[in-house]
Parts: sequence; structure tokens; C-alpha cells
Amino acid sequence: MILVLSGTKDGRDIVYKLRDKGFNILVTTATNYGKSLYKQEEGLRIISNRLDYDGMVKLIKENSIKLAIDATHPYADKVSDNISKACKEIDISYIRYQRRESSLSKYDYMIKWAKDYEEAAEMLARLEGNILLTTGSKTLDIFTSKLSPKRLYPRVLPTSDVLEKCEDLGFKPSNIIAMQGPFTKEMNKELIRKYDIRILVTKDSGKIGGTDEKLAAAEQMGIPVIIISRPEEKQGLIFNDVDKLINKVSEIYG
Repeated sequence: MILVLSGTKDGRDIVYKLRDKGFNILVTTATNYGKSLYKQEEGLRIISNRLDYDGMVKLIKENSIKLAIDATHPYADKVSDNISKACKEIDISYIRYQRRESSLSKYDYMIKWAKDYEEAAEMLARLEGNILLTTGSKTLDIFTSKLSPKRLYPRVLPTSDVLEKCEDLGFKPSNIIAMQGPFTKEMNKELIRKYDIRILVTKDSGKIGGTDEKLAAAEQMGIPVIIISRPEEKQGLIFNDVDKLINKVSEIYG
């Protein structure tokens, strides 16, 4: 059986292409929302659980996993670290799917790079104006530890647990942008205009993650962008082309 860690669109593409080739697949997602995007069917089992290292080792052993494909978000570095170490410990194959980085050279003049979320928050603390956070809900506490929630406008998934987290961190409903993407350039521009945004914060989530639309909107609205750099990739087989990854899996199982 093949284990696929995936809560992304490109991860789902990998899963269904593997299914079409007749492989038995176990998919893990970090959230119930991610799980809801799949359909349980013959040869395809979906579970939702945030697994630590020990949990991954147990899952691999109990399900006789022969190959693990890490198709998590480019910034899910802890998950990638855990699964790569678990595969090495058990001595099974590990493949990483990493979506391509965005082509951002034309926006160099308006981009400030931060090595991580903490550095981004420190940079923001030295600047003025409202901030549009498009980095998800997971790291919101890092920003609220250094900045007033009054300045922050996080764009997050409209789920009850995420909204509860925002409220617990001190965000008022008027500051929470609870919306499901994808977002067009015009939608990003409208949010910047509506909330009088002076700085946009994002990750380089690639074309599929809407980075291009965010940068284009910020450019037209005349505001700077802070981008959090991607974590360093772990060693192992790394692909940024889905079809090439599928061919490699077929080769391993051939």
C-alpha cells in the first residue's frame, strides 16, 4: 500500500492518478476539511489526523506501507521532517512532491523576504498601517505576540475551529476575513481597498496557491509585500512534476 500525505490540490491530483493505475492508497490529511475533499472508495482510504513522528511510524507499520509520498504544503516542514525520518527508520521509500516556486523577479522592488514567521512579525512591528495576512491560521499567534490584532486582517478558512482560534487570539469579527479561495487579482485588490491595507504578507505557495494573483494585486494597489521563505527541503527523491512522480512510483513498484 502507498501512503500519501496530502491536503493540497496537487496532492489530490497525485492520489487520483495513482488510483487510476490500480494502486491501493492510504491518504492522511491534517484536517477534516481536507478529508472532505476526497471520496472513500475501493482502494482508497482517507483518514484525518495530525500525526507526530511516533504516529507516522505506527501508521506505516500497521498498514504495511511500502512507499510514502509527501505531498503536503511547501511550508509544512515539521510534517515533512517527521515522515522522512519515519521512512528512513523503517527503511521504506520516501518521495517528496514540491510544487514549483513562483516566478517573482518582476516584483523584486516591492518584496521584502523574511526567513520565517517570527522574522516577518518583527519586520511588521517596525512598519505602520493595516496588514493583510494570507499565511493561514496555524501561525496567527506568532503575529499577535508582536502586533496588535487591531492592525491584522487574517484571511482564513471559514471553519468553526479556525474562527474560534481567531477570537481566542483577540481578533474582532470585523478583522477576520473568513473566505474559501481561490482568489483572483481583482478579489485581492478589493480586500486591500476595503480594509485600507498597507502591507500584504504571504508565503510562496506557487501558482496553484495564488501567489501570482496576490503580487499582481499588491503591485496595482501600490503596497509592499513580505514573503516568508520556504523551509529548506529534506533530502530524498523530490519532484515538482506530477506525471514524473507517477512514473517513478510505477518504476519502484515495477
